[in-house]
Amino acid sequence: MMKYLIPSLVIASALMLSSVTYAGGLFIPLGGVMPGGRAGAVVASARDPNAIQYNPALVALGEGHQLLVDVQYGLLQLEYTRAPETTRNGSLMTFDTVTNEAKGIAMPQVLFTTDFGTDTFGLGVGLFSPISAPLRLPEDGPQRYVIIDYANTIAFTVEAAFAWRPHPRVAIGAGIQNVTFVFKGTGVSSTYLGVFGEPNDAELDSEISVNAADYFTPSANFGIWYNPIDCLEIAASFQLFADIHSKSGTFKAALPDHYVYEITELAGSKMDIKIALPWTLRFGLRYVHDDLFDIEIDARYDRWSRQDEIVIMPHDVYLTNNALVDDVKVDDFHIPRNLKDTWGISIGTDWHIIPNRLTLRAGFAYESGAASDENYSVFLYDTHKFIPTIGLSVDIAFVRLDFNFAHVQQISKNITKGTFKQYNLVYPEGAIATNNGKYNTFYDFIGIGANFTFGK
Repeated sequence: MMKYLIPSLVIASALMLSSVTYAGGLFIPLGGVMPGGRAGAVVASARDPNAIQYNPALVALGEGHQLLVDVQYGLLQLEYTRAPETTRNGSLMTFDTVTNEAKGIAMPQVLFTTDFGTDTFGLGVGLFSPISAPLRLPEDGPQRYVIIDYANTIAFTVEAAFAWRPHPRVAIGAGIQNVTFVFKGTGVSSTYLGVFGEPNDAELDSEISVNAADYFTPSANFGIWYNPIDCLEIAASFQLFADIHSKSGTFKAALPDHYVYEITELAGSKMDIKIALPWTLRFGLRYVHDDLFDIEIDARYDRWSRQDEIVIMPHDVYLTNNALVDDVKVDDFHIPRNLKDTWGISIGTDWHIIPNRLTLRAGFAYESGAASDENYSVFLYDTHKFIPTIGLSVDIAFVRLDFNFAHVQQISKNITKGTFKQYNLVYPEGAIATNNGKYNTFYDFIGIGANFTFGK
């Protein structure tokens, strides 16, 4: 039995790492304060540095030199009530409801574009982060076998984009990116042996802390824009996939305070992990009515099914001084993930109440979920999302001030046939599903930013 303990801990560590990636599997497509006010519907309309991440072809349409600095604050409201379970002696075990204890996170971006003083070329550089919100749950909560904390995780993208406008009605562009991830997470693995106690016994818990990072994950994006007639614009962009591979990750495992493990030691603390992120295809159709208003409809498709598993690669990790077996080396593990592809549609509009002075905007988006009911949990809480947004811009001389608010409502879930089991390879037959129960989740985002324009 002892030879399975450390593999169990390593799997728990890896699953915690994957859970910090874009809020359980997906990010919210509201990057940037101005786009966030339009529900992300800017694939055809962005004329500021936000074009860098949405459609690099639009960088050629920006005027002058533009510096954009903004920040969004994201807060996740998550409530989970685990379903009651029958213990080995036939009694009914109930669980307290847990809620997210993390306060939220500020997500900044800094972007710059220039047209080189021409109508033909554009260059953009910048740094932006995925839009999400942190999660922290009680250390002794019924969800602890899935996740406790990943609130201190950091992710951001650096990009350089170039665009060419060979004709006044056509533009193309491309960007080179580097994605950085720094993971920090905590969770629990059970070491229930099947001989005494229960699978949910806290005295058989082993807490895991994980730190891992991938500072170099190359990716790219591409875009095209077409203006067939004065009032109509058509655009598309493609975000290339990214494959995360951490370097020199570490984990710490606190063995249970039980006589079975009193002389056992963990030798080695290094591990790597591989996680596949999706490619994304976006389309945009925009109608412009003089200088009064515009309306844009966008569609997107995310290939999340690329993430069918997570690969964990321990480096010279051994379980030593075992009472029952010889030293055991921990080999690679492949953890099933099986995400579903997602699709979404968004509509956004700007209304120029006072041209070049005051603009109101609003939007609405829908996106499908990546998680199946079998895997739905506080580890992967992604389902159908409905996203109303509002925004405002005020132009003062060479500065445009932006404000936005977005509410992301996910449909409630009541999981009754979940198969997401606690991590216990000491006695796998005794591992139980830990994801059945009721989930209520929504996000709120509020943002403020400034776009400075020079040499227009």
